Amino acid sequence: MGEAVAQIQEVADHLQTLAVQADILSLKYKLESDRGRELTCLLRKIKTLSIRAKLYM
Repeated sequence: MGEAVAQIQEVADHLQTLAVQADILSLKYKLESDRGRELTCLLRKIKTLSIRAKLYM
C-alpha cells in the first residue's frame, strides 16, 4: 500500500509541474492560432488533472 501511495504522489508531483508549464504555455499561445487554442484546451485539462491528483495525496 505504501508503494502505491508513493507512486500516486510522484504522478501528482509530475502533474503539478506540467500544470505550471501549461499555465506558461497557455499564456504564450492563447490566441495565436487554432492550434494554439487546441493547445490551451489540452493544457487546461492537464491543470485539471493536477488539481484532481492533489485530492489523493
